[in-house]
Amino acid sequence: MSILSCPVCHTPLQKQPKSYQCENNHHFDIAKQGYINLLQSNKKRSLDPGDNKNMITARRQFLAQGYYEPISNVLNEILGCKNPELSLKILEVGSGDGYYINRLKEKNHECYGVDISKHAAKIAATKYKNITFVVASAVELPFINHSVDVLISLFSPFYEDSANKVLAKHGLIIQAVPLTHHLFELRQILYKEVNINPAPKNLLTQKEYFNLEETKVLNHSIHLSDQACIQELFRMTPHYWKTSPERQHELSLLQELDLTLEIEFRIYSHANMKS
Repeated sequence: MSILSCPVCHTPLQKQPKSYQCENNHHFDIAKQGYINLLQSNKKRSLDPGDNKNMITARRQFLAQGYYEPISNVLNEILGCKNPELSLKILEVGSGDGYYINRLKEKNHECYGVDISKHAAKIAATKYKNITFVVASAVELPFINHSVDVLISLFSPFYEDSANKVLAKHGLIIQAVPLTHHLFELRQILYKEVNINPAPKNLLTQKEYFNLEETKVLNHSIHLSDQACIQELFRMTPHYWKTSPERQHELSLLQELDLTLEIEFRIYSHANMKS
C-alpha cells in the first residue's frame, strides 16, 4: 500500500496501473521512466527547480566509481544497528540519482526518494525500478502523516515541520552534513580564502520534535586520478554555481587530486516516540 498523499487535498494516493489517484479523483500520471511528479506548479520557485541534467549526470558518473561508497557504508551500518531485522518504510529527501537509497533497498526495505529536480527523478527511476521516486519539495513532503519509519537527508536542506509531520512516532532521522575539512583541498583551489571554522550546518533546533541520540564522524581520503573525475565531482557540488571562471580554469588544469571526506552523521529519534 502506498504511503504517498495527494498534494492537493492531502488524502492517501492509491496506485493504479498508470497513475496515482486519491479519493477526490485527483490524478497524477506515472511517467514512462517510472517516477511521479507531485510538485504543484504554484509551489515552484523557478520553471525548472533543483539540479539540472548536467549536474545529475555528473553525480551519477562520479558516484558509480565508488568514491563515496564509504558514506553509503556508514549510512547502511547505522540503519542496520538500529533496526537489523525489520523491513522499514524509508524516505530519502534530496535523493538525487538514487545511489544511496538504492544501496539501502538491497536490504528489502520499502524505499522512496524525493527530489525537487525532475531530472534527478527521471534518471533515478530509469535505473532503479524497485524504488518509488517522486518529484516534490522537501518543504511539503507528500506522504501520509506519521507513515515514514526512517527519514534520510544527506547534504540536503532540511525542513523540520515537514519531517515531523511524516515521521512515525517510533521513527528515526539520519542526517549527514559536511564538516570543516570536507573537500577542503577542492575549496582551496576554488576560493581565495577558505573558512575552516564555520558554524555547524543544519542542526535541528526544534527539540519538541526531535532528540539527538547519536553522532558519528566519517574521516576518509580519496584520490581522483584524472580530470574527468575532478570535473564530475565539481559539477555535483554547490561550488559549481559559486566559482569564478578563473578558478574553474585553474581546476581544469589538474590531472589528479587528493581529497578529504569529513562528514558528521546525526541520528535523531522522534520526541514523541514514547507517547
